[in-house]
Amino acid sequence: MNKQFKLFCLLAIVLSFGFAGCIKDNAIGDSYLLQSKIELKVGETYQLTFGYDAGYTQSSGFFGHEYNSSGNLRQYGTVYDESRVLWQSSDTTVATVSATGLVTAVSTGECNILAYYSDGYDVCRVKVVPNGSSSGDDEPSIGGFTDYGAVNSLFSVANGKQVRFSRGNLQYQASTETWRFAEQQYLCVGSDNANASATYTGWIDLFGWGTSGWNSGATEYMPYATSATNGDYYPGGDAANDLTGTNDSADWGLFNAIAAGGDQAGKWRTLTSSEWNYLLGSNSARQGKCGKAVIDGTYNGIVLLPDNWVLPSGLTFNAGISSDFTSNSYTAAQWTAMEDAGAVFIPAAGFRDGTSVSNVGTHGYYWSTTHINGTYAYALYFFGGYANAADLGARALGRSVRLVIDK
Repeated sequence: MNKQFKLFCLLAIVLSFGFAGCIKDNAIGDSYLLQSKIELKVGETYQLTFGYDAGYTQSSGFFGHEYNSSGNLRQYGTVYDESRVLWQSSDTTVATVSATGLVTAVSTGECNILAYYSDGYDVCRVKVVPNGSSSGDDEPSIGGFTDYGAVNSLFSVANGKQVRFSRGNLQYQASTETWRFAEQQYLCVGSDNANASATYTGWIDLFGWGTSGWNSGATEYMPYATSATNGDYYPGGDAANDLTGTNDSADWGLFNAIAAGGDQAGKWRTLTSSEWNYLLGSNSARQGKCGKAVIDGTYNGIVLLPDNWVLPSGLTFNAGISSDFTSNSYTAAQWTAMEDAGAVFIPAAGFRDGTSVSNVGTHGYYWSTTHINGTYAYALYFFGGYANAADLGARALGRSVRLVIDK
């Protein structure tokens, strides 16, 4: 079967499902696009990134990543032989795609862009909205979750930049080298984080800074690391490095495939310090969209409202991250209604110091990708009556990670 005929067959499958169909990423082989869904205005363009390298093998891979014969990690998101990638649009009246993967929005509607390489292909869903508007600008936020584990609602983290949150905090199981999201937004592992080790069969969700599993030159880089020495957690071996740029593989979401979270590396990321600040109301666009809450009388945390928020009928919301958790009290059913309207919950999951876990249910500590100095990185920190989106977090302390995916 020649390549052109296989491409025709694959495209026929995509067309038969349509935009709303259940099209699985990485349907054949391990080829993949770093973008699974994009939204454009009429006339806009977007460069898709295809991350496949035919010169690497999976057999020596770690956490699903690939290494060459010299033991060097493949750089995800780089097209190694772009002339061999074949691109196709399921509906050229909605969007076209060039021979290099540049998508051009033609008219309002939805279609799929298929990228085919050797014996593998992947699909990016494209939605085109009218020029001068956005579906997020004109429509109320919607709740629920995508098929890759993100909330459907959108949250601004900078001017003109929106993200979707993961459906729960990041969790890791060392015995199977598996990453996943918590099953509910308000759930956390708690005291069982004290069992963190290379052989632990349970789940943990409190991690030292930059412990994605990427061997960057840091002394400690595995997610179960419990060293109390801050200098052990330098990505790339340098205290001045953030979890971005050449060291972005130290970001848990970029380096790892997340089970039921798209199952491929490069889809998720951690917020920067400035993005946490923006999100929690350091600007007029986000003011009034954050508040403390308690769910079912048990789970304390911060509620984040999406940009286009519509309060469910019969419920109330009191904004203010410096307030106490009881300023908003929801039953499990009421929280479900809030979640269905697009709200996100950041639980007070405590912290870990070595193998000692403290403040579960009363304090929240969440990493950013931004360092401060050799001892600290920026983190979100909150408890009843207080919240700081740019707190000093000692690198060695185990803190929560809540991933996002860019719109």
